[in-house]
Amino acid sequence: AAPRQTVWEYFTVPGQRQTWWPADAIIETSSKKRRGIGTENHCMHGKDAIVEEVLDWRPSDYFTVSTLLPVPGAPKIMMTHAFQDRANGATHIEMRVAKPKPKDQAFVDQAGAKFKENITRAIENLRLMLEDQQTSVSVIDEPPLIASSERFLTEPVKSSAS
Repeated sequence: AAPRQTVWEYFTVPGQRQTWWPADAIIETSSKKRRGIGTENHCMHGKDAIVEEVLDWRPSDYFTVSTLLPVPGAPKIMMTHAFQDRANGATHIEMRVAKPKPKDQAFVDQAGAKFKENITRAIENLRLMLEDQQTSVSVIDEPPLIASSERFLTEPVKSSAS
């Protein structure tokens, strides 16, 4: 129950993602100054790192990553996270896993089952967090504007009716 841009940020900004995703740390590296294609995320779980490389990047619509699990001989798993607006102001999240090569199917199926458990819990955490933020939003009182001192006037304003 949050706007798509907000959900996008919770998925793509390491500091935001770590608030709801079960990881000890998320370390982002990029050869560019901006997050996008080529960015790598190292999702730390103890001494192990799950490495994600961003392959496609369409801000607030979707991003695609190749994920490498810390298992010897593990294939890279391609996944797209897509975000769509709902009529009620909420965001629909869809995660699509690319079809693996036949030799990798059993590994991806096993990893997918574990990922489904983790992501289901994590999305529930995110949902609760975002709903809590919406109910606890407070209005910030702005101080009144300071009256103009007309400090930029150097001479009286002349009437145009001369």
